[in-house]
Parts: sequence; structure tokens; C-alpha cells
Amino acid sequence: MGKRQGAIILFVLLFLFWIILSFKIDLTIAIIGFLVSLMVVFFNYDLVFNNQEAMKLTFKLLYKLLRLFFVLIFNIAKSNVEVAKIVLSKNMPIDPGFATIKNPLKKELNQALFANAITLTPGTLTVEMNDEEIVVHGLVKNSVKDIDGSSLEKVFMALEEE
Repeated sequence: MGKRQGAIILFVLLFLFWIILSFKIDLTIAIIGFLVSLMVVFFNYDLVFNNQEAMKLTFKLLYKLLRLFFVLIFNIAKSNVEVAKIVLSKNMPIDPGFATIKNPLKKELNQALFANAITLTPGTLTVEMNDEEIVVHGLVKNSVKDIDGSSLEKVFMALEEE
């Protein structure tokens, strides 16, 4: 699949997602969705569609992406329970702070997705990232260090092998 075909497919998927999320569809909403989808593809064209970042679409890759999705959902649910326990306890045992973990990924797209996955899990927020390390703020500092070597990191590493 070429760059142009990939961009068209991404545009169509984003536009369809916009239409699905819009409860009321009229000309204005369709035009806004069209323009927003077009801008997302335009501004992310170099990130998503360059030769170093490209991954060939295979069943193995689809399996890895599906596995990534389920591991991410599991980690989000697990973190929700942990944060709920902290918030609902009488003494609220929080120890907020920053921790630095190593960045195991080489591809920029995977790095961005990993940082966003960390931010999606409740109680953590990716603050800064470079090629060597990721700075994460956590509700409990020790739980941030658990990200290093976690199942989430492992599925991203497997995705990088593709």
C-alpha cells in the first residue's frame, strides 16, 4: 500500500468515525468532520506515512494490534481499580511525583502511542519524552516504576519487532 492510498484510507476512517460519533448529521457537521479529518491526515502525514515508521499489514501485525488493544484495556481497568481504592480509602495514601523510565522503543509512532497509553491509564500522565527516557507523573510514584517491564511495554516492544 502506497502513501497516498494509506492517507486516503486514514481519511475515510477518520471521517466515518466522525459521522458515527455525531448524533445529528447535517451539512455543517459533515463539512466540519471533512475538514478536521483532512487536517489530521495532513498534519500527521510525515509521522504515519514514512518509510521508517511503515509496517506491512499482515495477520501477525493485526494479532499484535489486537493484543495491544486488550492489554491496554486491561491496564486501564486495573489502574481504575487502584485509583478508586486510593480515593475511597480514609487516609488517601497518595505519594505524587515524577519518575523517569527508559524509552525502549525506536519508532516515533510507537513512542507516541506508548506515551499516550501511559497517559490513558488513570493515575499516570506522560509529561516529557525523548529517545532515551519518558518522564511520567504518577499519583503514586512507586506505581510509575512498575511501567518499566510491564505487559504494556512488552506488547509495544512486540509491535516494534514487526
